[in-house]
Amino acid sequence: MGLQVYAQDLDYFLELNQPTTIGDARFNSMSSATVALGGSMTAISLNPALAGLYRQQGFSLNAGGLTRTMYDQDDLFLRGSTNRAILPNFGWVSKDPESPMRLFFVYNTDHAYARKFNIQASDANSMQMPIINYANGTPPEFLADNLGPYEDMLYQCYAVDWDPDKMEYISTADLTSTDYTHNYFRKGLRNRSTLGVAFQHSPQWYFGGSVQITTSNEDVEVEHRETYNTFSDLNYFSSTEAWTNVSLGISGNLGMYYRPVQFLRLGAALELPQIHGFNLDWETTFRATRPSVSSSAMVAEGYGTEYSWGIITAPKLQSGATIVMGRAGLITAGHTFIPHSWTMSTGKNERYLTEIIDSTISNQHLFALATEWRLGPLILRGGGQFSPSYREGQQAAVGYSLGVAIRSDQTTVEFGWQRRIQRSQYYPFSKDYSDAFLYQMQEAILVVGVAWKI
Repeated sequence: MGLQVYAQDLDYFLELNQPTTIGDARFNSMSSATVALGGSMTAISLNPALAGLYRQQGFSLNAGGLTRTMYDQDDLFLRGSTNRAILPNFGWVSKDPESPMRLFFVYNTDHAYARKFNIQASDANSMQMPIINYANGTPPEFLADNLGPYEDMLYQCYAVDWDPDKMEYISTADLTSTDYTHNYFRKGLRNRSTLGVAFQHSPQWYFGGSVQITTSNEDVEVEHRETYNTFSDLNYFSSTEAWTNVSLGISGNLGMYYRPVQFLRLGAALELPQIHGFNLDWETTFRATRPSVSSSAMVAEGYGTEYSWGIITAPKLQSGATIVMGRAGLITAGHTFIPHSWTMSTGKNERYLTEIIDSTISNQHLFALATEWRLGPLILRGGGQFSPSYREGQQAAVGYSLGVAIRSDQTTVEFGWQRRIQRSQYYPFSKDYSDAFLYQMQEAILVVGVAWKI
């Protein structure tokens, strides 16, 4: 069976297109403004040229947690909260004193799928309406093959009847006056393994390249229950869905680092498009209650295993500059550019998203600014980031961060905290773009790590 879950599919595309949002303690505490700044294994995975700055063999290990809380956009009423423990980063950089080449490996959990909503609505539209509108004109015997599982299941569970004269599906309830509860839970991680090499061309110029393997896994659970204020027969309907989406992608990064004068550092990196292949397992159950129909007949189930699809993500161009104030401190800035229109699907069933992306998604920019100051063995860090709105219905994202590190000889213990706020929307009825739930997301990440050199 083909799937046409428009809003959820678009979310998958955009999540995979997002830049790295989680990293080691230094990366997080400086709001990701590290493309022109060494000392972060996450930064090396993004700009491989930075590995050339290491004069000794280096290691880094970090762990932490993420909390993401959802509120109503207007009154900030709590609608859900989820927590995740993460191992965001492990990295290693080699050093051969006789060679200008540095080999490195970095494992990084760079993005988390964490979302939980508990939504209630009164006198609203039913989730059945977009399904019925799409099914109208297609007789029941052709629903499964010509349209999809939702349309067929809605008829099979007796939630609607077929009117052959009007070629329409009709309900015995007023679907424009519905009370419903909608629970949505999503969890998962995007992990990146990077193997690369850096080359010191001169004391001023460094270059690097890497190959990246990206894995993504996510589970989605949706429970929707509705009753009707006016009805003659149908008085209850529910939908339960479970999705497991696993992907494997390959990409590469190219980077450069330039020190024209002692106090200035410039960096740039290009992340090539990722080629992703997916396996999707899904299971959906529709239930309806109508006194005129036997309850044993009013359940319909749909499922699919190893449904395969694929995408090619947009490239990401990062650039930045760092001003060094001797050994006292530094100020660094970074910019990330993502042309979402470059995204494309490799499967014909998802090619409809190309038009949606072109019409509702614009190019994405992320600006970051951070600073670091050294007070003896103590290092203080802080930063901020800003991303203008790039999606219809979504507002700008604002974030800020703080961090502290304690350095002793060749070992540094680091703490990094980052908070991000964004207003956006979620469509409870993923079949079309209607009746959006407007929410404010508040995300906090705390990472603790240790870095050492040999």
